[in-house]
Amino acid sequence: MRLLFFASDYKIGLSAVLVDQLIALNKKEVLSVCAVAGEKEQEFGLTQKLQDLHVRIKRIPGLDRHAVFFRLVASIVKIVDEENIEIVHVQNNWQLALVVFAKYFRIKFNRIKIIYTIHGFRNNHPVKSIIARIIIGLFLFLFANKIIYMSEYVRRKFALLSFKMQKIYLGIEDSFFDKGENGIDCKCLKMVFPAQFRHGKNQDMIIKAFSRYIKESGDKEAELYLPGSGELKEGYEKLVNELGAADHVFFPGQLSKKEIKDLYRSCNIGIVASNSETFGQSIAESFVLGRCIITRAVGVASEIIEEGVNGFFFNSENELVNILSYLGKSKARIAETGNINFMQRDLFSWENHSSKYIDLILGFAK
Repeated sequence: MRLLFFASDYKIGLSAVLVDQLIALNKKEVLSVCAVAGEKEQEFGLTQKLQDLHVRIKRIPGLDRHAVFFRLVASIVKIVDEENIEIVHVQNNWQLALVVFAKYFRIKFNRIKIIYTIHGFRNNHPVKSIIARIIIGLFLFLFANKIIYMSEYVRRKFALLSFKMQKIYLGIEDSFFDKGENGIDCKCLKMVFPAQFRHGKNQDMIIKAFSRYIKESGDKEAELYLPGSGELKEGYEKLVNELGAADHVFFPGQLSKKEIKDLYRSCNIGIVASNSETFGQSIAESFVLGRCIITRAVGVASEIIEEGVNGFFFNSENELVNILSYLGKSKARIAETGNINFMQRDLFSWENHSSKYIDLILGFAK
């Protein structure tokens, strides 16, 4: 079957995660995949990565800028015609609008099936998320043939669309899958939370709880790493200084995927404090790398973590302080929980993802 795959996102351009997904799907013989993306790329080298693996990609100028709507529709129409496309997979509402216009205002395009992945819906904003769910839900009800969701949290938020929905976890980059035994050093607490510094990610909750733990326990070796960038970063750096934790809390800045992976491997705990996640990349990455996970009950966390067995849940600063105090006194538990995750890491392999995706695609042929 011939698939047109949108591999970029608004303002980002060609996405690292979507490139990995595209590569995994391109290996499946049942699919003939053609990708489209805007001019930019999220990380240097993504385009070259696709070219090296002979994955076809076509650039559409302006695709990720939300402008020149009708010119973009014309570009999509041309590609669909040239490639004789049967299925289109879109990643956001703008892309959906472009494809829907091409499909329903060009009669010969009615045969096209549309797949939509729910990546977000303003889910860190209580009021905006309600409005977004109503608008997105209506469009998906009317125009999407299949909807991919990545956690039960998302399914519950769009429960009325369950008859169109299928759960497929995102995969984690192949280089994250270590061979052999899990290598995890638990001499001291070393935590990492890769995330943008914006409202809803709650790095300040982690900073405050971690600072309290250090003062109450006297732990002079514990470390917290908060890579990323964003509008709240400067304020959080000041908070660390005010709390006297500058020797223990580090801000490495915006890191590449390889640098993130290396940082995970130098740490033993992955921590996530977000109010909401549609999937939880940081949760899945920590899981695959065999790290102990401390998290809010967001994204896939409640589906893969059993309290006290392969991770720990918190919902407040006090709860997080208690967990850190427990692990500070029982460091062996860090390795025990991490090793359980490591043994189940194939749950987030791209091979697992692409196999489920092919099942979805073959459903169109029935």
